[in-house]
Amino acid sequence: MKISTIFFDLGKVLVDYDFNLAFYKMSQNSTLSSEEIEAKTPQAEPLLNEYESGRIETPEFFQTLKDLFEFQGSSEELIDIWSDIFSPLEEHIQLARQLSEYYPLAMISNTSDAHIRFLEERYDLFDLFRERIYSYQFGTMKPDPSIYHHALEKMGADKYESLFIDDREENILTPSKMGWQTIHLRPDVDLRIALQSYDLTGI
Repeated sequence: MKISTIFFDLGKVLVDYDFNLAFYKMSQNSTLSSEEIEAKTPQAEPLLNEYESGRIETPEFFQTLKDLFEFQGSSEELIDIWSDIFSPLEEHIQLARQLSEYYPLAMISNTSDAHIRFLEERYDLFDLFRERIYSYQFGTMKPDPSIYHHALEKMGADKYESLFIDDREENILTPSKMGWQTIHLRPDVDLRIALQSYDLTGI
């Protein structure tokens, strides 16, 4: 199958993340332990979905988070702690660099304003992507079909010649049903080998 356009997810595909780092740092200025903070995180999930869907703004999100986690520092301090959880997946980034010489690349990510500001300031990988479709800007999260249609339109891409790489199965199923080619990047999947199965130039 011919591939003309390649779409990447961000988290767990190009950058790794570990919220335990944030839980520990928050606990240093909270009445709660890191374990207690982690135990309360399910209560924050609806709020996080609202934030990553662009339905609430950064100040409201972090003020609510401060209250939930009984954080005694400033909102600005909490933003830094909440965002400083990432590390680059260098091998995957290098594969994206190689592919960018031969294919137009785009990014489709469920993410937030705070995380993107942090990441774009620290990593130069974003320039590899012709379009970056972020859920908080678009107003809808994967796996809603509309975000994939939007990505195709932005890139002028043919869905049958589009390849999407994501670590979450639910985010792969929707474009797969639409006709896209997909790679479900589970922890046991070698991305280079998975890409080579598509006979791509540059890999």
